[in-house]
Amino acid sequence: MTVPVVALFTVKPGNESKVEALFRAVIETTLAEEGCITYQLNRDSENPRRFVWTEEWQSQELLQKHLNAPHIVKLFAELPSYIEHSEVVALTKIAGGQA
Repeated sequence: MTVPVVALFTVKPGNESKVEALFRAVIETTLAEEGCITYQLNRDSENPRRFVWTEEWQSQELLQKHLNAPHIVKLFAELPSYIEHSEVVALTKIAGGQA
């Protein structure tokens, strides 16, 4: 069974462009990772400071490998000073298509 993930990041005011650039910088590399089914960056249409990732991975092990990948470790090291709140939720798929 695949592993869908939703990651929500609310950015401190005035840091939207910086965080968007940081997020955009990891997309191409992540899409090429083993086990990546989908990896999409979204922005809340009602709150431009809120970014929402929707992802799906072939397995929990490959998701963990992604989280330990150098580009993601670097991203997570850079983000804290720009982030007001974050939450990453790994889900159990019940039915339907890709995340």
